[in-house]
Amino acid sequence: MTSMLDDNTDPETLYTKQACIGGGSFGKVYKGVDKRNGQVIAIKIIDVETAEDDVDDIITEINILRGLNSPYVTKYYGSYLKGSDLWIIMEYCSGGSCGDMLKPGLIPEEYIIIIVRELLLGLEYLHNDNKLHRDIKGWSIPRQSMNDKC
Repeated sequence: MTSMLDDNTDPETLYTKQACIGGGSFGKVYKGVDKRNGQVIAIKIIDVETAEDDVDDIITEINILRGLNSPYVTKYYGSYLKGSDLWIIMEYCSGGSCGDMLKPGLIPEEYIIIIVRELLLGLEYLHNDNKLHRDIKGWSIPRQSMNDKC
């Protein structure tokens, strides 16, 4: 597993883990701060001993993320192992999901156009790099807040 790690540093010396902002079968996602520069980041923590995803799948995902560089794809900053917890450090996207945006009511068409355009530009980037995204969620109705899964 060490081949996927950026180094053997204890991630808590580099990052401050804050509130849980989401979770699911893979683990939990926390808002965090990079202690070196104050940048807000997302910290995905997966217990590799109990993860529902195969460790090989997680390694593959990290290796793919490491090679991506587009303003339309969430940035990957690094991964670290602390005990059995794998910390994956990513760009923090503060806007929430489309499902979260639907909570106050319907999204105006001019915003839908922007969302779909950005989504398609991200997919175009991935497809031009021979990558296929298999985790796009098209929530058509509001669902539970990600905070409910923490």
